[in-house]
This record gives sequence, structure tokens and C-alpha cells, in this order.
Amino acid sequence: MPAKPTDDPSGEFLGHMLKSQRALRNYLFSLHPRERDIDDLLQETARTLWKEFGKFDRSREFLPWALRIGYFEVLRFRKKQTRDRLVFSEDLLELLADEEPPDVSENAARRALDACLAKLDAHSREVLMARYDQHQTVAELASERNTSVHRLYRLLDRARASVVTCVRRHLHLEGELPAP
Repeated sequence: MPAKPTDDPSGEFLGHMLKSQRALRNYLFSLHPRERDIDDLLQETARTLWKEFGKFDRSREFLPWALRIGYFEVLRFRKKQTRDRLVFSEDLLELLADEEPPDVSENAARRALDACLAKLDAHSREVLMARYDQHQTVAELASERNTSVHRLYRLLDRARASVVTCVRRHLHLEGELPAP
């Protein structure tokens, strides 16, 4: 539903941001799947949205406008990070930006993730949780576990792939996602 102009643009903006933040964060992550950069990207996107809010056409929806600005923030961020070998090509980034993200309820996604994590073997689950929940680096984890970084990356890749496949299957069975 399009927004109505108010006498308090900061309150109006804040309302839009609070409603859209999760979707915007997920969108930014779909374009730039490096967890450690997402907070910075979200902050820069919010800063640009606030600066441009006076130009926002209130007869339109806020979220598509915010997503488009987020897209340009990812491009700007990528230019700063050109030496990073894990950056998506601009063609792939544009394809991802044009794709409609699935509308999955947060509760369904959380239930699916919890169920899938429970299916992992204890060692894989422990490493995943340390990496993503406690934000430990792979080098720290490898050192703590007296194993090579390469071996830990392989374990994480297999565990992540297993969890993603499981979550998708779970959400499809719950009717939250279309068949792959």
C-alpha cells in the first residue's frame, strides 16, 4: 500500500525501514552472500535511503524502491572490493536482482533450519554453529580443532549444502516454497 506523506518524514521513514528491514537485508544477502559485509551494506543502504527519502514518490511502494537503492549500494560496495575473488560478476548480480525472492514466513524458515541442523552430525553442527552463531573465523576454528583450514572449509561446504537442501525440502513440504 503506497505511503501517505506525513508532517514527520523521519517517523514515516523509520516506519518504512522497520517494516522493510528484514526483506532488504535478505535481498542484500542474496546479491552479496558474505555475512560479514551485510551489516555495512544495510547501513549504507539505509543512509542512502534517508538522504533520498525526500525524492521518494509516496504513491509507490517503499520496498521496491529500497531494494533498487540496495542494488546500487551492492554495486558501489563491489567496486571497493574489486580485488576480492568471491565477488559475483555484474551479469549474475543483475540476474539475482531481477529475481523475485520467495515469500517465506520467518517462523517456517526458522523451524526448517532448526530441524535440519538437528539432522546434522554433532561435529558438523558444532562447527557450523561456531562459525555462524559465534562468528569465529575458519582459521580460529581450524586452530582450535587442530585441523587444516582446507579440511574445515570442505566440512563447512558439505554441511551448508546439506542444510540448504534440507531447508528447501522442508519448506517445499510445508508449502512455503514451490518445487525446485
